Order: sequence, then structure tokens, then C-alpha cells
Amino acid sequence: MASWGALLKRHAELLFVVTLLVIVALGLHWLPYKLAFLNFFYLPVLAAGYLLGTRRAVLSSVLCVLLVVLYYLWLWMGFALLSASGLAALTTVIVQQIETALSLAVWGGFLILMGAVFGRAQERMLASHARVRGMADVLKRRSLSLEESNTALLQSTATLQRKTEELQSQNVLVERLRQQVEQTLYSTMDATVARLIIQGRLRQEKRSITVLFCDLKGFTGLEGQKHPEVILETLNQWYQDMEELIEAYHGHIDKYMGDGILCEFGAPIDYEHHALQAVITGLKMQEKFRSRQIAYGLRVGIATGDAVVGMLGARRRSYSAIGEVVNLGKRLEQLCEPGCVFVDQATQEAVGAFVETEQVRSLTGRRAEDKAVRDEVAEKEAELRRNPHNADLLFAVGNLYFRLQEATQAMLYYRRAMALRPDDNAIKVAYADASVKRDEFERISIRGLQQRQSVYKAAGLLHPLQNRERLPASFYEQYKHVPELMEIPDDVVLPSECIDSTVGHSMVVATLAYAIADRMGLPEPLKRHLLTAARLQDVGKSAVWHHVLTRRGGLSEQERKSLEAHVSESISIAKRLGYDAEPVLSIIGNHHELLNGNGYPRRVKGPDIPIAARISAVSDLYSALTAPRPYRGAWDAQVALKELRKQAAEGQLDEKVVETACSLLLAS
Repeated sequence: MASWGALLKRHAELLFVVTLLVIVALGLHWLPYKLAFLNFFYLPVLAAGYLLGTRRAVLSSVLCVLLVVLYYLWLWMGFALLSASGLAALTTVIVQQIETALSLAVWGGFLILMGAVFGRAQERMLASHARVRGMADVLKRRSLSLEESNTALLQSTATLQRKTEELQSQNVLVERLRQQVEQTLYSTMDATVARLIIQGRLRQEKRSITVLFCDLKGFTGLEGQKHPEVILETLNQWYQDMEELIEAYHGHIDKYMGDGILCEFGAPIDYEHHALQAVITGLKMQEKFRSRQIAYGLRVGIATGDAVVGMLGARRRSYSAIGEVVNLGKRLEQLCEPGCVFVDQATQEAVGAFVETEQVRSLTGRRAEDKAVRDEVAEKEAELRRNPHNADLLFAVGNLYFRLQEATQAMLYYRRAMALRPDDNAIKVAYADASVKRDEFERISIRGLQQRQSVYKAAGLLHPLQNRERLPASFYEQYKHVPELMEIPDDVVLPSECIDSTVGHSMVVATLAYAIADRMGLPEPLKRHLLTAARLQDVGKSAVWHHVLTRRGGLSEQERKSLEAHVSESISIAKRLGYDAEPVLSIIGNHHELLNGNGYPRRVKGPDIPIAARISAVSDLYSALTAPRPYRGAWDAQVALKELRKQAAEGQLDEKVVETACSLLLAS
């Protein structure tokens, strides 16, 4: 039974077609209108085409046609047999039924064609269906694969997120540890040194530096009876004041020595003008100390020279300097009078253009008898100005300076006298004596050092407006009150001016700009804005790499852009300081613009540059030309004014502003 069931199942479609064919054949036999009924034969053919395919559909069509043809032949044979002629009459019957035969032929051909077409269409449909099913199967498999991948990805994402959270927590821990390490480093050593250590850029080397020692004279004796916490509080307050000054002028605090501090300038960052930074720091220390009205005396010793710098120590390490210059700085601090700043000769030579210095000839102070001699020197020098070629007068002044033990000054006058009377033996002998005695008179024997040293006292910064080579006396007399109108203190601009040795530049620019605006009749508020802007317009140089500011050669394109960026940085600093008035920011932003559009940073032209910025540009250029720079010497004032006029003629500077400046600076 099972085999019969399988057989029936396997041939079910064929049996269906055969059964349908038998039913149609029986209908053909029993029903009238047989030709009309022939159309029902399409049913098995279509069923065969749908169920069995093209080949079987065609075979079914042929079978149907044969069945019908045989049926009609049988039928016509019956008609023939009934006639008298018998089978011979069959041809006659067929001829009589020729229309029926043609209809059968047309019907048979169309039936076979329909079987072939429908079977072929069905096969194509089945093939398309099979392809679609195949694609559906592939898509289903890929969908399943994608679902599996998504599941794996979700699991991986969850794992990754968990590991990311773990890593973030570890990073937070590492960052906290890093901050703690940096905080520990910053609390135990200079922040710059700590940063260079972290970055791996700290080097051991020999270089020229300036060493500053300072301590409190008499602190130990006066504080000996106080409680420890009071002593430490006093020291820490003093340290805080000094630290702020040292850091502002880019010094490195080496170590604290009880009530003293050792620091270096020019290391670890190799600032070129380290001597100037150190001396101004020392002067500001004394200024700050005096403002505190403390009972002790502050002593500051400064020396410049070569030293070996780097990290010292095996386990506990610190950045320090070794060399003769360190010993000299300490000795100068020990010799220094409270309230003074003592410097060595190398330091004095480096800062002489900006700092007023006086040579220290005796550690016991000036002799009382020297006062009368100095009065006589003043009288003789006044006579000498009226009669500069009097050899006797020159010799007399030289003798007076020799009595004051100022051998170098005496030698200058002796040399001038010898030029007038080269055969005068007395002058020659005096010159020789002064040369022999110069070290004894002018150099001080310092314990621990083999050679006597020239020692100078730094009295303060030279007033930039009192330089008669840059500004005439008439200009100073008329506008000497202008610095009192400036709101910006020196402490804001001096740290950046020390870097490229432009101390006093902002004061000259501000005063000259104010004077030009005043001569041009501009309103007082605008003149005040000029003062503020001129003082602040170059503070942004503090953000420029110091080697770019002091470069003696040309600048690369990147370095030039870095230098030009100081304008926007100056604006940012002005805003942070609270000077955000639009006229002030406009002057700062345009003070390097030129009328022909070749300035910077925005390359604007003529009418787009406000008059105040044009005034500031002229003042800035004149001040820069008449002051020494690391890459050139100072220009003569007359030559600088000619350069201003030249640039005005070329369309770079405002001619009216330039002519106003010339009328001020050429006045007798």
C-alpha cells in the first residue's frame, strides 16, 4: 500500500491531466455541437502546461489532437459504412466534411501552439520563481548571518563599552596621579623645570646665565625670639612677593636658603637678555620690599657669566647651576648694603643702556672729604664746557678724579690732555699712575675670589624720556607730565619688554603719540585712549617665541606669522585687564597697518585705518628706530625722521602725522 501511495503521489499531476482528458473525451462523444466542445480541450493542455512543463504540454496537445482526429475518422468511417460504397466512400465523406477537417486542423495547430507557449511561459515563471526563492533563501541565510553578526556585535559593543568604562576610570586615576605628581613637582621645583622634565626637554649644558642672590639682613636676630609659626608666616609672605616677581621676569628659583633665595635667569629657558631680566627683578624686589615697610633690610647680589646648569643629585634631584659666577653672586649679596642691588661688571655692561649704575669703590661708603672734591669737579667741568681744548684744565679735572679714586674717569681726561700736549711728561706720568692704580681704586677684593672685582650699584631704570639723543629737551619739558597720566603700570609691560631688550619703548611710544595727537588738536578722550593703547600694543610679544624676537637674521614665513600674531594677543591681554573700550582695541589692532595695505595683520588700507592708529604707527616706528635692537644699533634721530618722511612719501605712513612728529622732534 505504501508503494502504491508513493506511486500515486509521484504521478498525481499526470493522473490529473489524463482524468481531465478522459472526461473531455467522453463529453465530446456524448454532447452535441462537438466542434464547439473542442475548446474544452484547452483545459487539459493548460493544466499540462501549468503542471507538467512545455514538453508534456505539447505531448498532451498532440494526444488531444490525435484523439479528436481518430474520433472524427471513426465517426466518418461509420458514415461511409452506412453508404452503399462502404469504405470507398470515406474519401467522399471527408471531402464533404472538408470544412470540419480544416477547422480541426486549425484547432489542432492552435492547441499545440498554446500548449508550447503556455508550457514555456510556465517554465519561465517557475524558473523566475525558483530564482526568487533562491534569492529569498540567500537573503534569509544572509539575514540570519547578519542577525548573528549583530548579536556578536552587540556582545562585542557591550564588552567594548565595559572595557572603555574601565579604561576611562583608569585614565581618571592616571590623570589624578599625573596631577598629583605635577603638583608635587611644582611645589618642590620651578614649574618650568618640572614641565621640561615631563616633556623630556631638560638638558645639562654650559651657558651664559645671570645669578641673583637675595636675603634679609638682620632677620635671624630680630626673629629669634618669636614663635616658629610667626617666623614661617613672615618668611612665606616675603617668599610669595619675591616668587611673583621672579616668575614674572622669567627667572628660575633654584633654592631657598633660610631667609635667602638663589635664582638663575637664562636657565633653563635660554633668554638672551637674562642680565636685564635679573637686574629689573632685583630693583622691583627692593621696590616691593620698601612698600611693605618691613623692619629688615633686603640685599640683592647679581652676577653674569658662564655656568654649568642641569639636574643635580642622585635620588633627590634639583635643577641648579655650578660655576664661579654663582660664588660671585653670593659674595656680592653678602657685600651689598641693605636696600641696594650690587652687580658685577659683566652685568653692568649688559644693562648699562637701561639701568642707572654707580661703581662701588669702597665698602665703607663715600669718604666725607670727597664732597668738597666733587664740588670742585663740577666747577672745573663747567669751565671745561666753555673751553674744551684747555689742556691744563683737562689735566686738573683728571687730577681731581684721581683724588676721588675714579681712575678710569681720570684716564679719560689725561688722554684728552695728552692729545693736546703729547710731550708733557707730567700728564704722561699721571696717566701711568692712574692706569696702575685703577684696579686698586675701582675694584674690590672679594673673599674667596682671586682677582679683584668691579662692583656696581644698580640705582634704578633710566627714564626713557630723558634720552636727549632720541627726544629733544624742549619735547621733554613740554610733555614730561604725560607718564603721570598713564594708567598702565610698568609691571604690566616690563616683563615682555625685557625679553627683547625694548625697556622703555612703550613709554616713549605712548608719550610721543599723546604729543602728536595734542599738536593735531585731537580731543582729550582720544589722547587718553592713545596712552592706554600704546602701552599695551606690544604686550602680546610675551606669547611669541623669544628667539624670534631676538633673531638677528631674517624670519621664516611661519616665524613672521608668529610675530604678527602678537597684535591679536595684545588685544586679548587688554581685554583681560579690563581695557576693552572700542577705540583702545582699534588702535592696538591697527597700529601695524600701513596706508598702502602692506601692513599687518589685516592688510587694511587708507581710510579703514583710524587716525589714532596712524599716530601710534608713526610713534612706534620712530621709537623702534632710535633704540638699539639685538639685530642692529640705534639710528640717529635725524636719520630716523628722514626715514619717516620717506615712508610717508611712499604712501605707507600718514604725511600729516609724520610732519607733526617732525615739528615736535626737530624743535630746538
